[in-house]
Amino acid sequence: MRILIVKFTGLRGALATSASLRALKEVIPGASITYLTLPQAQPATEGCPLIVETVGYEPDSGMADFLGLLGHLRRQKFDVALALSSQPLARWLVAFSGARQRVCKGRAPFYLSRFFHHQVTDLLVDPHEAAQDYAVLSEVFHLSPEVPRMWFASSRMNEHGLLVEPQKYCVIHPGANRREQILEIDKWVIVAKELVALGIVERVVVSAGPSSEERLMAEALCGLIGPVAQSTQGRLSFSQCAKLIQDARLFLGADSAILQLASAVRTPVVGVYGPSDYNRTRPWGTLSRVVRIDTTPFEGEDKADYLARLDRAMARITPQQIVRAAEEVVRLSHP
Repeated sequence: MRILIVKFTGLRGALATSASLRALKEVIPGASITYLTLPQAQPATEGCPLIVETVGYEPDSGMADFLGLLGHLRRQKFDVALALSSQPLARWLVAFSGARQRVCKGRAPFYLSRFFHHQVTDLLVDPHEAAQDYAVLSEVFHLSPEVPRMWFASSRMNEHGLLVEPQKYCVIHPGANRREQILEIDKWVIVAKELVALGIVERVVVSAGPSSEERLMAEALCGLIGPVAQSTQGRLSFSQCAKLIQDARLFLGADSAILQLASAVRTPVVGVYGPSDYNRTRPWGTLSRVVRIDTTPFEGEDKADYLARLDRAMARITPQQIVRAAEEVVRLSHP
């Protein structure tokens, strides 16, 4: 069966979809999937063997590119096409994909509704993105009620080349999707030194993305921790990060796609959450503990006061909270 999934998303959103594909593999072992998404999400799809083609497309591309993409999709003669997001472009592409069965999440506008065989509305399920995607696919493929963990296949990982012994180190990823979600660097220093002093790990690997800001933050953090720490220097691919994290004893980090990758490879996770959509992006499918500041707006709270409280959220998290969460996760994962 040939299936088209359209979801314009980033790395984290693509990993969320992988939970559904894990279940789909059990129901339709011979399924082959084309995944249409944003270009930056493509590395996450490399971990799913069911995806035979990933098409990266920028929604603001011109009409010529759009028509070329639509022609490419129609030539595939898909059995099923699904729009897993409510973006208008995703619905247009699925509506005119030529697939024998066309499905969209949410209610399509009246001028497109007649092109869909099924519109999945009123999803009264867990708000986590993995569960939301799963609910849509379940409507079509009648998957089991339990949502599986996310998926990054071991066979798709690549060696990272760092000189660290498996299960003797932790990975800290201090970067986050937004600046206000980043924990102060001095707190991570205290956490890392305490984990080593307690004998939980022998070494600390600080993960960094390719941006200069993340690389500088990782280098500064390693310098303050000392010789037991080393940085990935932003040089690892997503599949190499997957291998590095899979072999770690523990992963610690703020809300980011890398935290979701740690969940996908089933490494124990300590997540640090401030002004984040926690219910949608919390660790999924792995042993985890979360240190979190509730940022739900108070009834009648002034917008300026609320925004100021968001800016101060991460400042209220202490290193001791993170260390206690790490101790508990390690104790549960290595009884």
